[in-house]
Amino acid sequence: MKRLGIIIVIGLAAATVFGLEPWEQLGPDGATVSAMATVPGFPNDIYLVPEGHPARIHYTSNTGATWVVRDTIQDWISALALDPNQVQTLYCGGRLGKVYRTLNGGRTWQVRATLGSGSHIRQLLVNPHTSAEIWAAVDLPVDDSVGLGVFKSTDGGASWTGTVLDTGYDASTMLLAINPASTQQLAVGGNVNNSVRLYRTENSGTNWNDISTGLSGSCAYSLAVSPTNSDLLVCATDAGIFRSTNSGADWTSRLDAPAWSVAFAPASPHYAYAGSDNLVFRSNDNGLNWSADTTDFYGTATRWLGINPSQGLELYAANGIGIFHTTNGGYAWTELTRDLNCLTVPFLYFYPPAPGTTYTCPPGYGIIRSTDKGRTWTGVEGFPGAGFTTGIAVNPQDPDTMIVVTGIDSELHLTTDQGDSWVSFPIADYYEPRGLAYHPFGPDTVYTWGGNRDSATGPTGFALLKSTSQGQTWTTLLSRGDQGICLGFDFAGSGETLYAYGAVDGFRALYRTTNRGTSWNRINSGISGTTMRDFARSPANADVYFCATPQGVFQTRNSGGNWTDLGLNDVSAVLPDTADIDQVWAGTDTQGVYLYTDAGLWERDTIGLASRTVLFLKRHPENPAVIFCGTAGASMMSHGVIGITECPTRNALRPTLVRPSLITDKAHIMLEPGKFRRTTIDLYHPDGRLACTIAVLRPTPPIYTWTTPQTLARGVYLLVIRSDTGQNVAKLILAR
Repeated sequence: MKRLGIIIVIGLAAATVFGLEPWEQLGPDGATVSAMATVPGFPNDIYLVPEGHPARIHYTSNTGATWVVRDTIQDWISALALDPNQVQTLYCGGRLGKVYRTLNGGRTWQVRATLGSGSHIRQLLVNPHTSAEIWAAVDLPVDDSVGLGVFKSTDGGASWTGTVLDTGYDASTMLLAINPASTQQLAVGGNVNNSVRLYRTENSGTNWNDISTGLSGSCAYSLAVSPTNSDLLVCATDAGIFRSTNSGADWTSRLDAPAWSVAFAPASPHYAYAGSDNLVFRSNDNGLNWSADTTDFYGTATRWLGINPSQGLELYAANGIGIFHTTNGGYAWTELTRDLNCLTVPFLYFYPPAPGTTYTCPPGYGIIRSTDKGRTWTGVEGFPGAGFTTGIAVNPQDPDTMIVVTGIDSELHLTTDQGDSWVSFPIADYYEPRGLAYHPFGPDTVYTWGGNRDSATGPTGFALLKSTSQGQTWTTLLSRGDQGICLGFDFAGSGETLYAYGAVDGFRALYRTTNRGTSWNRINSGISGTTMRDFARSPANADVYFCATPQGVFQTRNSGGNWTDLGLNDVSAVLPDTADIDQVWAGTDTQGVYLYTDAGLWERDTIGLASRTVLFLKRHPENPAVIFCGTAGASMMSHGVIGITECPTRNALRPTLVRPSLITDKAHIMLEPGKFRRTTIDLYHPDGRLACTIAVLRPTPPIYTWTTPQTLARGVYLLVIRSDTGQNVAKLILAR
């Protein structure tokens, strides 16, 4: 009892500073890689950027044995490039269109330039022969369209000139490659209107030629130029691997499997590697034939390859699960990011017969299950493409029957033996599902929602579909507009009343039917924002709803008759209180979680929340005090799963002790030792911002000695220690 009392005191001390209890890290372990860079000449060094905002620049100098966060950038970073001539110099960029540069190995970053409002930087590349020349692959707005663009800088990123190669209602510039032997030759590619596009220049961007003819698929993801033959190209698309011996004038298919990355090995130029789904393929004959001898490797959409330039059999491969390393050409792999909690968790599904069991699918991971409210996770036997799962549902009257939809095909996948075997049924041509659900009182009735296209190259439209045969045949229940997406679906009462929400033709949309879909009414008058991203009904009053848009949180007290703007920006998720109709939690893209109080104010709740990009907020069905938060790049967090409201399954952490109490140089942190225990030590500013990650330890020693960085300012901080048995928070004072 004494130990529990001390933990309560520490928890209350933290709550006094922040107003709310700290978030608890639940996992699952791994890293959803948004960008990666290896270091020529230093084969043990890797830079990693997980998804989410702010971007955290992770670094290891010992092949992933330990990782440190060197800096954070207030952006979503999707491109990272290292200058091979000055390896302490790196560039990065992302959704805000800004180019950042570091001259000290990622410890500090400065904005070098901005490539225009609305630009999204997808790839960066430094000319290996001229450090001042930098290239960027960019999505950029062009009137009412999106442009597939390429930018060039000749002064180290200070100024840029851009070229739009193609435009469409949708475009992504995913590919950027340079010929290492002739740096006047570059390639840029991606997709425009769901069709593959690839362009090449022979004169450093003065002219570009379309070399897409002969490629198939919806997007070109990667291209490699043979180190010994500039006319030999290998291209990776979602339809396979293609090879050209005449600089892209003609292409032949060499592998009929999705490929997301491709690279030649400089030290063994006849070797090439290609990242696929749960596999890394290797060619020993200049890309002519491909095979995979991969073991211990998993994860879909392997978008990054880093090959040791002096050792043709050593490489790194990264995807939505993390970074893997091999020294024998892919026969055996070691996962390097297993101890990181840097995954993206986009949704959470509670198993109806036992809500302590939950399911999710981090992108690329495959379906995983937890039977202890998210503390530990195990994989579920899946099917090809399971790593792209966007929705899961279990038959309410048959708990062995599970259905799944994925973002890579237009099919429903069904298992009646908890994943031992699967069958698939087509939903609709060119359909892109975002989720699915059983009707609560009709186990043969299934709904799925998302976007539907009229053709392979057409835009998606808002769509809700229904099956009365457990997914074997489908009809369209609701379809609106020429362009849009249905992002969510909900039931009310006996199941006669249904809600569907998302975006239609550039505007937010919320529809309701009271007769199971025979007729629908749009009830979003008075709400601002381009997309309705979340919708929730108040458990305390059936007439009170909340919704989230990029422009704020909105509330109605009369079933959608009129709406009140409660404020906030960039809102992604809402979660109403169970008793108070005016209290609601809100998740945002950049600022974490807020709580709207009875006083009409938003109180920020971010202590312990590493990523401020919130994807969902959910309450446990049987314990309303337990709240789950899914993030981009920081796995899943919670309030109340492990803490004073519920004793953990193992002994709780002993009280956190830090000596001395006034720290000038070194601090001795007392821990609960364990050979197999993993402990994370983080330091936070009083306003909830992460100051630094002090250590990630496995095994955990009894005492960890921390030498405080000279760059850390004097003041009051909170020390947060997490292990698999719990979490403690202690205040410390740093002086000089």
